Amino acid sequence: MNIVFGTKKLSGSTRLASFEKHETIPVLTVEGIKGAKKSRRILLNKMASELLNLEVGDVQELIFAPVEDTRQVLIANMATIDGETGDMVSYKTSKNKVSHGESNEKSKAITSSHMCKEIFSFLSIDETADVEFQLVSFASDSVEAYSLETVSVPNEDKENLAADTTFPSSMNDVAENVIETNNVEMTAEEVVNSVQDQVVQEEEASPVFQRAQASEGIEEWS
Repeated sequence: MNIVFGTKKLSGSTRLASFEKHETIPVLTVEGIKGAKKSRRILLNKMASELLNLEVGDVQELIFAPVEDTRQVLIANMATIDGETGDMVSYKTSKNKVSHGESNEKSKAITSSHMCKEIFSFLSIDETADVEFQLVSFASDSVEAYSLETVSVPNEDKENLAADTTFPSSMNDVAENVIETNNVEMTAEEVVNSVQDQVVQEEEASPVFQRAQASEGIEEWS
């Protein structure tokens, strides 16, 4: 039995919670270029907000730092810094969660086109699209900081991508025969090469191909 008090509409399905794309890892999303006079944001999902102690209902200040030797970008909550912080440039978070574009996911965020551009530039990443980073704990005795590391594709997603890979129409049927009858493990490149070789052999064995070769030989001889 599903009973939800406080709903605005009685008919239709009630959305109990907003969609969370990454539920098990702390992710920070840097928005790409959005067009003239449109501000860009740095979005932190639920786990990233928890790591950085970002509480809904309050504004926090986050700071960034470059690591030149390893080309890393670090992020930290300014509240964790001991000592003077007068010269540090900080970026304020939203007081509450904000929406992620057309998605119904919501999270805390920083609005700063400048810092978005700086992150893309420092890491030499194309800024025409949003980029997701996983927050990884940075080994330091002086500050509780996290490094922005590119989110890796889970193994199951890689398998799905491989399953979706298709050959050109002229090679598709041959590819299925090769994969089904070959018991030897092959790389993707080896499979493609094998398919191409089999296509060539079948074409050469074709009566149409042989007649074409014969006619070419007669023309050359004459």
